Amino acid sequence: MKPEFEDLVGSDLPAEERERLRRAHDLLVAAGPLTELPPELEHRVEPAPGEVVSIFMRRRAAVVGILAAALAALAFGGGFLIGHSHRGGFAAAFTVRMHGTPSAPNALGSIQVGKHDNDGNWPMVVKVSSLAKLPPHAYYTLWLTKQGKPVAPCGTFRAHGARTSLTFTVAYQLKRFDGWVVTRQNAGHDKPGPVVLTT
Repeated sequence: MKPEFEDLVGSDLPAEERERLRRAHDLLVAAGPLTELPPELEHRVEPAPGEVVSIFMRRRAAVVGILAAALAALAFGGGFLIGHSHRGGFAAAFTVRMHGTPSAPNALGSIQVGKHDNDGNWPMVVKVSSLAKLPPHAYYTLWLTKQGKPVAPCGTFRAHGARTSLTFTVAYQLKRFDGWVVTRQNAGHDKPGPVVLTT
């Protein structure tokens, strides 16, 4: 449920302060909820029965909370704009979609490939979801394929949470390959393991 602005700040603020907090509130609502609640905020602390909590302290806590959240929303929004700007950040030349295999039927992925630089390096933003958390020392590897077989490793990673986003840079001539896969690798095994994502 969307938090109501009036409930958070009350109705007796000066007009200028009220407008400033309204803008911050609207930014927070537009940004949406956090993906995870930090452990230190999981348990709400209620005042003891009969304890008096001053209106000033509640208002101050609300203002501080809104300002902190507004700064976080502004930082997120600025990072998003910079990251999706053609001038200062990553701009995808093309995107490759990936889907799960029987080893990971719910997994999904995408590879955003940027324009290659003057030295022939290709920047990539790789996003995967619903990959299993692996035991210690196991990892995933992104490969380029020839005739559907993984032949050129692009980078390794470990999945965390529901979604994982990472960046790689490769120097291969991409036109020499016919697809991409992600394999599950166990420590000490250099050969490609079971394929969990494919194009």
